[in-house]
Amino acid sequence: MLDLHRGRILREVARLGSMTAAARALAYTQPAVSHHIARLEAEAGTPLVIRHGRGVRLTEAGRILVEHVEDVLARMSDAEEQIAAIAGLRAGRVRIAVFPTAAGGLLPDALAGLRARAPGVSVTLLDAEPTEALAALRAGETDIAVVFRYAYMPPDTDSRFREILLCEDPIRLLVPAAHPLASAPRPCLADLAGETWASGCSRCRDHLRWACEKAGFTPDIAYATEDHVAIQRLVARGLAVTTLPEMALGLHTEPGVARPHVPEVGGRRVAALVPAGPRPPAVAALLDELTAVAAARHPGPETLGQVPVQVGEAPGGGHDGLGQDRQPVVAEADGRAL
Repeated sequence: MLDLHRGRILREVARLGSMTAAARALAYTQPAVSHHIARLEAEAGTPLVIRHGRGVRLTEAGRILVEHVEDVLARMSDAEEQIAAIAGLRAGRVRIAVFPTAAGGLLPDALAGLRARAPGVSVTLLDAEPTEALAALRAGETDIAVVFRYAYMPPDTDSRFREILLCEDPIRLLVPAAHPLASAPRPCLADLAGETWASGCSRCRDHLRWACEKAGFTPDIAYATEDHVAIQRLVARGLAVTTLPEMALGLHTEPGVARPHVPEVGGRRVAALVPAGPRPPAVAALLDELTAVAAARHPGPETLGQVPVQVGEAPGGGHDGLGQDRQPVVAEADGRAL
């Protein structure tokens, strides 16, 4: 039988790309890590890593083993939560990975509600953009991943996970208060073809390019920063125009910025991703609080019932990128298992 502890070491080697880095992360010596990998390869009966340069990469057998190790570790974490709840050893813990605007716009009220409801539950927070949050969820390093995606994007997940819809977050166009578009009777995105743009994370920049290209131009993005306050101040000083989600504007609105109504810029879907199957009580409780906060602050049709996840055209046209192992999932709107 393969040793799970050694499997966990192999996962760290794969994640960090070298025996030395894995040893440092695990507080082991490098020879000890090499020894465990060699023993695991002996147990498996086949090489699991290939050494190249100063690092290593997984063989096909190693990749398959790491995928199964991640599944086992995630299930073990679920088992610990459920057994602890049954035995009454502790009230539970929740690890949540969340992107920055939701960390400010949804999470504090949800945590306050959870504290009032279950004061013994402990919560740890990882600040992560959607791609990193999903990677942490797949690795069993978080229990909930709060992510966002735009309407044309395929789901970030597959059949191993559930996507629980929290809200629709409209995107707003921001221009300087003195800009001609601020008072235009029928503003449109094409009117800003010659402007300098500011934008946020890579996913937001991809969406901005997608929207502008549909309007007939490629935006000149001179300022790329994930600091929403800095972006708004660039606009207020007349240095750029931008798009920002409504959730971000709820956290800070800079004087001297106008928000003309331009539906072309679209919106994004905010969701919580969790492993499919039964949920530990502490995880279910935090999901309930997140759903309630999102419904109160951002009411919309997605908070009223079960709806299918939209899968559409990806930026640049073409197929939406779902492979054979990425099936559309059914999204939930109330936090319950389907």
